Amino acid sequence: MKKIMGVILSIIFLSGCWNYREINNTSIAAGLAVDYDKNKKQVILNAEIIYPTIAGGETTLKSQIVRGEGRNSFDAIRNMIQTTGKKIFWAHAKIIVIGEEAAKNEKVLISLIDFAKRDAEARDDLWVLVSKEKTAEEILTMNPLIQDISSFQIEDILKNEKGISKYVATPLWKFVDDLSSEGISPVLPTASTNIFEGKKIVEIYGTEVFKKAKPVGWLNGNETKSLLFVLDKLKGGALVIDQKQEKSYQKIALEILKNKTKIEPIDKDGQIIINISTKTTVNINDLESKINFMDKKIMSEIQKTAEKKIEEDIQKVVEKVQKEYNSDIFGFSQSIERKYPKLWTEMKPNWDRVFKNLKVNVHSDVLIRGSALRSKPIEVKK
Repeated sequence: MKKIMGVILSIIFLSGCWNYREINNTSIAAGLAVDYDKNKKQVILNAEIIYPTIAGGETTLKSQIVRGEGRNSFDAIRNMIQTTGKKIFWAHAKIIVIGEEAAKNEKVLISLIDFAKRDAEARDDLWVLVSKEKTAEEILTMNPLIQDISSFQIEDILKNEKGISKYVATPLWKFVDDLSSEGISPVLPTASTNIFEGKKIVEIYGTEVFKKAKPVGWLNGNETKSLLFVLDKLKGGALVIDQKQEKSYQKIALEILKNKTKIEPIDKDGQIIINISTKTTVNINDLESKINFMDKKIMSEIQKTAEKKIEEDIQKVVEKVQKEYNSDIFGFSQSIERKYPKLWTEMKPNWDRVFKNLKVNVHSDVLIRGSALRSKPIEVKK
């Protein structure tokens, strides 16, 4: 009898998928733009819905924007059914773009993040970014250059952060972790639109600085590169230096091959000093004049110039964030807690004041590995 009951229960509960649904009854979302109308007190969502089309015997993906409004994110998403006649399926969504007004409203922002984390379909590796245009909708409705789907185009840009290092690609799980972690505050990449060959395209550039769940400032692309140095997340990009050559300065582009950053807090009679050390390997990749960089003395000078450039840029961005935004996006508090847990317990209640006045020293070491494929600069014969 027990065996028969076991077979019956297996047939009932183990046959098929518990959440199986017909594809014809769902709308598949590739991305989401979140805005907020503070006058109407309504959350405005624009979802990019993808669907297959057949042209010339080939199947391709196309997209359409579906709009929904509501008192919160979940309400707005459900109200989209009035337009689509179908429930939105989020398992294949790649990005969430947050508009300026939505980012400013802490309740709206937390509601959105809570929904994305709580919903069983939404993935933890969704990319999150902030719109620098008036609305997030403008970012999602741009013309993609390579992909047919705007959300997929934006995902490609974010995934290739290391090629330029002028934004901090941030998945949903990382944003939530930093929001809920003590001391550290999160950052998000920012997106704006531009015109290219008559088309409105999207550009990912710069970083939105938060103080917990409130946006408090912005870092441009070069400042973001320095932030990546501090966070030990710099994986590539270019470092352009002005090298003194006789009576003038010449620009040299160095390709960053790898970097390792160490943050070490030092307790000096109860006062914390933060030491930031970077070790960077580069190639000489672009010269605008004839420089004999095979000369060891010249190579040494280029190396020192690069080291000074990195140190000054990091120092500037740290001071800017300290004085203007007073937000620990660098994780200094976590490094202090790891090394001096008792001292951190004493500092924690006054961390805002301590962070703003924290002394930070920066030291950089640069190794020039080579000069790419050429050993000499190009010389134009006259």
